[in-house]
Amino acid sequence: MATQRDIARTAEVSVAVVSAVINGTTHTRMSEATRARVLQAMEKLDYQPNQAARSLRLNRTGMIALILHKLDNPVYAHLLRGVYAAAAERGGTVLLGDAETMRSGSQFVTRLLSHGTVDGILIRDDRLFDDDVVAELRSHPKPILSLDYAQDHPWVGIDDRRAGEIATRFLLNLRHRQIVFIGGATGHAFQQRYRGYQQEMQQAGLEPAPHLATGFGEQAGADGLRQALQLPTAPTAVVVNSIMSAVGVLAAARDLGIDVPNQLSVVGIHDVDLMEHLRPAVTAVRMPMYELGRAGVHALYELMAEHPHTGGIITNPEPKLIVRDSATTLTDA
Repeated sequence: MATQRDIARTAEVSVAVVSAVINGTTHTRMSEATRARVLQAMEKLDYQPNQAARSLRLNRTGMIALILHKLDNPVYAHLLRGVYAAAAERGGTVLLGDAETMRSGSQFVTRLLSHGTVDGILIRDDRLFDDDVVAELRSHPKPILSLDYAQDHPWVGIDDRRAGEIATRFLLNLRHRQIVFIGGATGHAFQQRYRGYQQEMQQAGLEPAPHLATGFGEQAGADGLRQALQLPTAPTAVVVNSIMSAVGVLAAARDLGIDVPNQLSVVGIHDVDLMEHLRPAVTAVRMPMYELGRAGVHALYELMAEHPHTGGIITNPEPKLIVRDSATTLTDA
């Protein structure tokens, strides 16, 4: 079985550096290249830290919690992979929870916060919890990091405004001028996507349509399209705030006899494997969810080590347009 001394020899660093990487501490200075070299050596030697001894020494459980809204949402697949990968690099494990089960007085909240179950908590969007749950979470000393913009605790996030810009600019370049923004609600991420849409429309000298904030999921997309068709001027293209809502847009368009993309172009924000297999396959803006998961875990470990973290938006990679078949050039513009 490999030891920390073996790792140090392979990575050509001191045992103290290896220990700092394994334990997630920050008092030992090192470059990211050095940390990466140590992690590569750990993987090469198949090093398995003694979690029991480590937990006793650091007064930690080695477990972090990840709370998401609707765990079955396929948008979270790459986020989960990033969280798992980064936690494994730190020698940790991940406890998953669904925000829908976290209500005032729920046993899950009590178990999560009592008896030192977890060392820190990742939350995708605390606005999905009721006020009592948020207050209870914040009343405990465990670090909390949001995987979205947050005003009153540390956060890391993705560039939602840029996603709205990319989707809208793509449709403008296809000569569309009647473009409507469908879905989402009042949260920061959804408003940022709409603002990106607004900005691109205004720069093109066009009046942005009102935000049709019909919510989330397939039904929200269908409802949004029906509302869009009631506007004084019917759209020739839509930007859909959530990729799963784009599924509802396609279904509603088919029910209404609207040909996608020849009569209506559709671009969704976020991307999942399913979009490749729909007909037409859906053009989408892919968000760096894997990188968000990794960044969130590393930032949380910094907080657990009592190292300040200011957070911010992930800019590398930025959102990326994945062109498929659901949008085409407007021929009669």
